[in-house]
Amino acid sequence: MNQTENVPFYAGIPFLVIGLIGNLLVIRIVHKIPEMHTRTNYLLVSMAVSDVVTILLWPLYYFEFAKFVCKFVALAEVGIMVSSNTLTVLAVERYHAILKPFKTGLRLNKDNIKLAIICIWIASFVIFFSEFFLKEWSETNSTCIGPSTVQMNEASKIYVAINLTITFIQMVVMFFCYGCVIKGLYFSTVVYPETDRETISEKKKLVITLTLATTGFVVGYTPYLLYFGAFLLTGSDRTEDFLDVANFFFVSCLSLNPIIYAFRGRKFREGLKRMLLCWKPTRQNDAFELNN
Repeated sequence: MNQTENVPFYAGIPFLVIGLIGNLLVIRIVHKIPEMHTRTNYLLVSMAVSDVVTILLWPLYYFEFAKFVCKFVALAEVGIMVSSNTLTVLAVERYHAILKPFKTGLRLNKDNIKLAIICIWIASFVIFFSEFFLKEWSETNSTCIGPSTVQMNEASKIYVAINLTITFIQMVVMFFCYGCVIKGLYFSTVVYPETDRETISEKKKLVITLTLATTGFVVGYTPYLLYFGAFLLTGSDRTEDFLDVANFFFVSCLSLNPIIYAFRGRKFREGLKRMLLCWKPTRQNDAFELNN
């Protein structure tokens, strides 16, 4: 591996470490503390797992040792799609919970949340299933070729175009849902609480936290989307250096979610303190919500 050509990888190592530790802490806190077992937290843990998978496999984009590596790289793409699917589900669920509370068809509860997470992972594997076959090792170039690489045949181009379209549609859905929710919470007087205990202030804090997490994903993934989107539309020559920068930008954003939870989530910090320092809440029935 050429150190000069892979400066983005070395620059991204601190973000990989922060993202790995932070996401593992999110998983551990929710798993360890029963009060954290809520539907929103389950979805965020699922996304944290996908981020961990992506972080652990990301170096394979730079260290390509043999043919089997191409298949493992495809798993990193699955992790990215799980995050995108999860954020979309969260956006739609919050939209219906806050603006359409009496329509329960698309609402998540403790009975169906685990099924929803399983469906998210299955859908992500189905979407990226073809990549396991399209990615191949090139003996001539000593690198992986296929989808999301510097060399793609027509089948790979069609596959990438479909995936980029799916992700773009998901981004539109996310911002439409959160845009409507923010409008309803901040500029409308008619917003129904989900339960008697949930206040408008709590709704606002949760929505802003999820919006920040969504924005981090969109900002991180957009350079990658624009890079391949521009090539597919114009057919112009691509610059591999720009792809490395786009990859670095996305990896950097993988460390944002745990930081967002820590800075905005008082109860997340309480949960971390409780887990690490054996601290107990002052009230026996204190409930923890990761984003409140």
